[in-house]
Amino acid sequence: MEDEDWVQLQERGTGQFIEMVNCYRLSRRGKVYGRTRKELLQAMAVSLNAMANAGGGRVLLGADPEGETRGIFFEDRECHLFCRALQEASLPPFPFQVTRKGFGGKTLLQFTVLPSPVTHLLRNGKGYLRIGPQNVSLSRERIIAQRETRAETWHEREILPGSSFHDLDENLLNDFLARLGFQGDPENILHRPYGLIEYQDRKAVLNRAAAYLFGKDPLRWHPRPGIEFVRFEGEERRGGSEYNVAERIRIEAPALRLIQETEKLIGKQVQDRVLSRDLFFRERFEYPSFTWKEALINAIAHRDYSLEGSAISIWMFDDRIEVRSPGKLPGPIKAKKILGRDKIHYSRNPLMARVLTDAGFMRSLGDGLPRIFQEMEQQGLNPPEWKEEETFFCLVFRNTPILDEDTLAWLKRFSDYPLNPRQKRILTYARVHGGIFSSSDYQKFGVDRDGAYTEIKDLVRQGIVESFKKRGKVYRIREAKEGAGMPGLSWAMEALREKGYFTLRELKVPRSVSRQRVQGIIRSLSREGYFSPVGSGKAIRYYPTEKMNQLLQKADGRKV
Repeated sequence: MEDEDWVQLQERGTGQFIEMVNCYRLSRRGKVYGRTRKELLQAMAVSLNAMANAGGGRVLLGADPEGETRGIFFEDRECHLFCRALQEASLPPFPFQVTRKGFGGKTLLQFTVLPSPVTHLLRNGKGYLRIGPQNVSLSRERIIAQRETRAETWHEREILPGSSFHDLDENLLNDFLARLGFQGDPENILHRPYGLIEYQDRKAVLNRAAAYLFGKDPLRWHPRPGIEFVRFEGEERRGGSEYNVAERIRIEAPALRLIQETEKLIGKQVQDRVLSRDLFFRERFEYPSFTWKEALINAIAHRDYSLEGSAISIWMFDDRIEVRSPGKLPGPIKAKKILGRDKIHYSRNPLMARVLTDAGFMRSLGDGLPRIFQEMEQQGLNPPEWKEEETFFCLVFRNTPILDEDTLAWLKRFSDYPLNPRQKRILTYARVHGGIFSSSDYQKFGVDRDGAYTEIKDLVRQGIVESFKKRGKVYRIREAKEGAGMPGLSWAMEALREKGYFTLRELKVPRSVSRQRVQGIIRSLSREGYFSPVGSGKAIRYYPTEKMNQLLQKADGRKV
């Protein structure tokens, strides 16, 4: 160990990635005593355990950052036995490297440990985590949580042996730092606060997050780091003689450039035609740009990079776009959180997410999916569908509006009323959801609770809706209970006119309506005497009753 190196270590002192363990202690009377091997073994085991459970680091045995460095008192054979005992002190054992260092005629032992994908415990069952210059003891609950998330978050922190600061794209890095107004040595900034560079033997080495974000050649560090865009002809993926891939493009670049290049590619593919039949939005894009851009950024930020056999895939069909990200939902994220549109404050790759946020690509952790759902609703489109397929998490965006032709025709009966777009939308929403809606449903259309209350009361004043229950926050369309424009009827019209009956499978139901809601509405209409069910199970046929025929005759001037 060179004197200059030792001086720097003394100036920095112990920290997140460096610890010093003195082999001697000073008595109150100033006498120097050698510490027992048991004491030294315990001190070394705790520090290495804490570092393996965090971001790695090194421990110098025989060094004293505050007093006189006296080195070690071990002979070669004793050193070998000590290292073996240290390896056996943890379950599972954490691998470390040992190198001898000399300073001022004294011998030190440097123990280097890398971050580990598993949680390590000492033989006594205790676990530690390195936080700053301290080894913090983990509670049993924290150990369980650490085990659940460690395997998902360790990959981006993995040190890349043989890498250096020169493996980064200098222009991309300088653009990022200039955007943030950072001044100073880029290497020091990436080291702290971003944690993208660590030091081994005084040399800067990259972790995977740095290589994926800024690397000149991401393929050197990952076999599938980019994005594969595939455009299919039609609405299904077919193979063999019906192979229907019209275009396949691979983009491989560091993440900060990958986002921009992919956005340009998809932007050219997405048609900006006007859907004139949408009464609420006279002009809008087939796919709102915010939604697919947000899904793309989330895929890059949160994909499971440890799945090296797959790339992020963007599949474009005639009726939809699918954004497919390697990796299923991480442990803390549950399906009900997505369905509930809760903010999800968790990232599989927190180091990458921080850089993407600071670079302006992400707003804040947890906002992505809720904002995507909100944007699709406000644009009058079906909410995105999500699914897990094998090792992929997939978001599906369809370009078909929520409103079908029958619903649009039904909505025209309110053309004489002074209704704003939100009021029209809540009426169509109620029509396909059993004729009812709540105040919270109304707030999904971009208005707060007070605004929703005011606009709903206006609908009540005009006689269009009424409270479903006294003093309740659920409302129903007044004409729904009278039969005209009855919710659920439009779904069955095609089958009724062709065959005189329908089954549940034949109903033309909007994708936003659940099967349970469909069954509930049709059964309710049957109980009220509009349909007569015949048969059992899934094959039940629903025939219109005389009451329904009279209603239809009144509605369109003829019987079914």
